Amino acid sequence: MTDAYLQLLTADAKHRLNNITTTLKNLITTNSKGLSNEELIFFQQSLQGFHRIPVFYGLPKVHKQPVTLCPVVSTSGSLLAIFSTWLDYKMKELLSLVKSYVKNSFTALEELQHIHIPDNVLLFTADATSMYTNIDSTTGLTAIRDFLETNKSHISPTFPTELFLQILQIVMENNVFQFSNTYWLQLTGTAMGTPVACAYATVTFGQYENSTILPKYQQQLLYDKRYIDDIIGI
Repeated sequence: MTDAYLQLLTADAKHRLNNITTTLKNLITTNSKGLSNEELIFFQQSLQGFHRIPVFYGLPKVHKQPVTLCPVVSTSGSLLAIFSTWLDYKMKELLSLVKSYVKNSFTALEELQHIHIPDNVLLFTADATSMYTNIDSTTGLTAIRDFLETNKSHISPTFPTELFLQILQIVMENNVFQFSNTYWLQLTGTAMGTPVACAYATVTFGQYENSTILPKYQQQLLYDKRYIDDIIGI
């Protein structure tokens, strides 16, 4: 056992994954009335057939000296990836409510072209350190719930809040993967390799920005945008 991962016996890993499968399928069945026809078709088609266990590997960072490995969990084709893809789709509805959100660098450049920048301003950039690994599940899930509650009036009344939060918790707390012939459970941080990771991190910190940072410093900020963990401001 380490601080970040717990090694599981093969039988325990498969038992956990079987339980997760049953739980998730039951959630979709019992909450089917709150889902669109397109969403139901997505789950029905995606849940058919075989689903592999996520695989852990290291990706060499050849641009660094000495060369280090970036840990990667490939979740493609796994059961949790199906539900995480749905979470990512639903999370897209929330991103515009993060006041610092910017879609990409092209959007930021376009916005900056229309801002009058006085001579006495300061330009700053920032980069969060290990953003994904520093968001523990309790903090992240609480922030997402608070974000949904705070922005309730701007979110569609058909948004399946409780189902969304239940599935999000399962995805973040049950990242089981295989490394060689061993099985592991991630204990801390954002679930590695899961499709919703980027949007989850964006909204989690967005709740802190919206409620704490911007109300305090908004008058001093001519421009403040963040793309996941990269920030640019004036």
